[in-house]
Amino acid sequence: MPRRSIGAILLLLFLAAGVSSPSAAADKPVWPLTLRDGIPTAIPGWDAAPRDPLPDTGENEMGAYTEVSRFFQRIEPSTARQFRIAVQDYGKEKNLAGDIRRAMSEAGKTAGVETAALQIGGLDAYAVTDRTQGQPTTLVTIVVLPGRLVLGQGSNVDRDEAVKLLGRVDYAKIAAAK
Repeated sequence: MPRRSIGAILLLLFLAAGVSSPSAAADKPVWPLTLRDGIPTAIPGWDAAPRDPLPDTGENEMGAYTEVSRFFQRIEPSTARQFRIAVQDYGKEKNLAGDIRRAMSEAGKTAGVETAALQIGGLDAYAVTDRTQGQPTTLVTIVVLPGRLVLGQGSNVDRDEAVKLLGRVDYAKIAAAK
């Protein structure tokens, strides 16, 4: 058999092996990265961080969680605004609504702190804006599933702007992430 024919056959076998491999499945994110599917990659007027942080785990008074997030900022002549959208998953067995309502009640007792219960994307949401340092710092918590939250955290961002930014989140994708 001529040398070129062997090379061509090897090349065809190599290409065929590549085509039949599950590379398409490897390109598709798996949990916990799928939690990020509903977070926008871009927000008009805001610059996105060049890279998204890797999924992380942590623990707070509500329990252990897995978190994914994206970070955005907007530089203006007189101020810099920062906004982070995070998804925290505490597991199927958790129900966080009561914990969040208690935290809201406590936060509302502090002078210079505004709280509000509202709906975002048809879901229960809770906003806390701290104005004690001058510029507003806002945290909005949306209960997507009993044990899965979306957090909008803004520096130099008031509640109305945070709610508007969170309107770009696809809550159905976040709820469906497995």
